[in-house]
Amino acid sequence: AVVSTQSTGAAPAAAAAAPATAAEPEPEPVVEEKTSFDVKLLGINPSMKIKLIKAVKEALPELNLVAAKKLVEGAPCTVKEKVPKADAEALKAKLSKFGGDVSLE
Repeated sequence: AVVSTQSTGAAPAAAAAAPATAAEPEPEPVVEEKTSFDVKLLGINPSMKIKLIKAVKEALPELNLVAAKKLVEGAPCTVKEKVPKADAEALKAKLSKFGGDVSLE
């Protein structure tokens, strides 16, 4: 009696698992396209530092000249967080034009 109880206990579990696996294939992971980016200044071209500081100050009007200088000299650092893709790419292009090594994350 004990042997038949064990076999009937295991059989329904195996039978229940098999149809669920066959009926529902594993969903493929959905790759979401990022909509907001962090703009990071990784490095600077020392010969263009003053122009880069001015570009950062222009891009971030809340910073004064001293704060923009500290931000540039503190590279690698995050310049702006959670920026829409178009704005992030525009900022990257602008900072790159003035000697910044910029990445979007």
